[in-house]
Order: sequence, then structure tokens, then C-alpha cells
Amino acid sequence: MDHFHGPMVNFGLHTWYALLITVMLSNSSTPVCHWVWGYGFMYDWGVHDFAGGLVVHCTAGMSALAGVLVIGRRKIVGESGPHNVAYVALGTGLLWFGWFGFNGGSALAANGDAAMV
Repeated sequence: MDHFHGPMVNFGLHTWYALLITVMLSNSSTPVCHWVWGYGFMYDWGVHDFAGGLVVHCTAGMSALAGVLVIGRRKIVGESGPHNVAYVALGTGLLWFGWFGFNGGSALAANGDAAMV
């Protein structure tokens, strides 16, 4: 649910946010973890999730979709200025570089499994 923290807090929905985290943790994240890592049906299908990206991003995307459907459109008071393109490019490069190193190391070997990123 990392992709969903900011909008919920920015809207000032702290109680709903705490409730959403509790519901998602007990009803969404935990079962998906067992499907992939706990020798569940996705593990039997041959799904390998070394770094947890499948579990984290699938549950984050579904919680973001649920939040958008419940909260609705953002009410924009004024237009925000342009973002710093150099910082966006720098952050993207750092994330890309770090992510490939992290996932490659999750296979505990320098072989074809590490290249499955």
C-alpha cells in the first residue's frame, strides 16, 4: 500500500486510513503472501517472487483502486506549479539502479534467476 499513503493522509482521512490498513492487512496482503510464498496455488503454478514485488504491488494497486472508487475525484483548489524535471530524472535513475541490484541479489546467485527481473 505504499502508493496509497500520501493521498489518504493529504485528504485528512486518518481514521479511514487506519481502518483501511487493518482491513487490507488481514484480508488482502496476508492471503496473497500465502498464495505466493506459503506453497499456495501460485507457488504451485511456478510463480517466483524473490523480492516481494508481486505481493506488494498487486495489493497496493488494488487498495489504490478501492480508495479512488470510495473517495472520488480530487478537488483542486488551485493549480500547482511545474515539478523539477531534473529531480524526477535523478530519482528515477536511482530507483532503477537500486531496484535491479536488489532483485538480482534476492536470487542469491548470479545466474538466470537473478536476471528474471
